[in-house]
Amino acid sequence: MMLRVLLSPLLVGVLALAYSAAAQGPPARGLADTVTVRSDSVREYRGLYETGFEVSWFHACDAKPGDDTWWVTLTNDALRQRDSLTKTLAGHPRALLVRWRGTVSPTMPMGAGHMGRGSRYMLVSEVVSVRASDENGCTSA
Repeated sequence: MMLRVLLSPLLVGVLALAYSAAAQGPPARGLADTVTVRSDSVREYRGLYETGFEVSWFHACDAKPGDDTWWVTLTNDALRQRDSLTKTLAGHPRALLVRWRGTVSPTMPMGAGHMGRGSRYMLVSEVVSVRASDENGCTSA
C-alpha cells in the first residue's frame, strides 16, 4: 500500500513532464488508426486491461504492434468506478475488456511501467465499462 502511495505521485510527475515536452513538439502518432492523437489529450480507449501483483497493463484495441502495452494508473475516481463495476463480475478475472477515458504519454524510448516492458504510460480518469475478457478480445461485441 505504501509503495502505491509513493508511486502514484511519481507517475503523475513523469506524465506531467512528458506532456509538457510533447506539447512543444508535433502530435504523437502512436495509434494504428489514421487520426492524429496528441499524447496529452483525453480520449476514449477500448482494449484489454491486465491487473494483479506488479501488473497494470493496457492493450488498446487500435494500437499498432510495438506500441500496444501501456502502464496504467487510475485516478481515485476511476479506481472507485473500476472497483464498483468489477464487483458484478463472477470470480476475480485478471484480464478485463474495458472502455475508459484517459491520457497517454508519448512513447517512452527507455520503456514504461514495471521493468520497462511498456511503450507508454496511461492515466485513466473515467471508467465507462468493464467486463471479463473472452477469447475474442477486441473483436467481441
